[in-house]
Amino acid sequence: MLNNFISNNIFKLSSFLVILIFILYSFFYASVIRTVEEDELIKKGFDAKAYVENIWKSKIIPTISEEAEDITFILDELFKNKEVTEEKYGGRSGTGSYSFMVKGKAEITSLNTASRVGTLSIKLEKKYDSEIFITLGPVIKKDSIRDAVKFIKFNDFVNQLDFADVSRIIKVRVLNEIIGPLKLKEITGKNINFEGAITFDRKDKIYITPTKIEFLN
Repeated sequence: MLNNFISNNIFKLSSFLVILIFILYSFFYASVIRTVEEDELIKKGFDAKAYVENIWKSKIIPTISEEAEDITFILDELFKNKEVTEEKYGGRSGTGSYSFMVKGKAEITSLNTASRVGTLSIKLEKKYDSEIFITLGPVIKKDSIRDAVKFIKFNDFVNQLDFADVSRIIKVRVLNEIIGPLKLKEITGKNINFEGAITFDRKDKIYITPTKIEFLN
């Protein structure tokens, strides 16, 4: 009886086995197939420092310098129509808050170094209800620069850790090259031109991660 069942259903059984083998193969093997480039990257280990070194002066700084909008324009647009402004001018990773490349003129009104998230309070040419800060660190919380420039995309990296490490190294460059040379004891009251990026995740406090600070007096 069993032999008859097998004989009568041999085609169906064969098809079932082929499908089963395909499913098992897909589950255990196909999900880990990588491109040659990805495989080489994994073997070598991703070097975020080298990656940022290659694009810091050649792409990040020029992109912000050339494409940044005046911060007063971006803030006006965000307060007027947040969703439209985010889509038109912003960049983000995943479903996080949007970041924007900005520039402007400001007066430094106070230096705040009581916490590790140090800041410069600034007064823009236009008055807002929001408090506006330039981030000093040594802790820089937001990934504003990485996300604002738009060409550093999560899908270009093998994993989340590499993507996060790129932002970390960008912040190190900001701390060393932009913030490090500042004479903080003499900075209050100075007028500046600045370039950088903001992440718009709250209306009452705006934090600028700088890529340029130029003194006017």
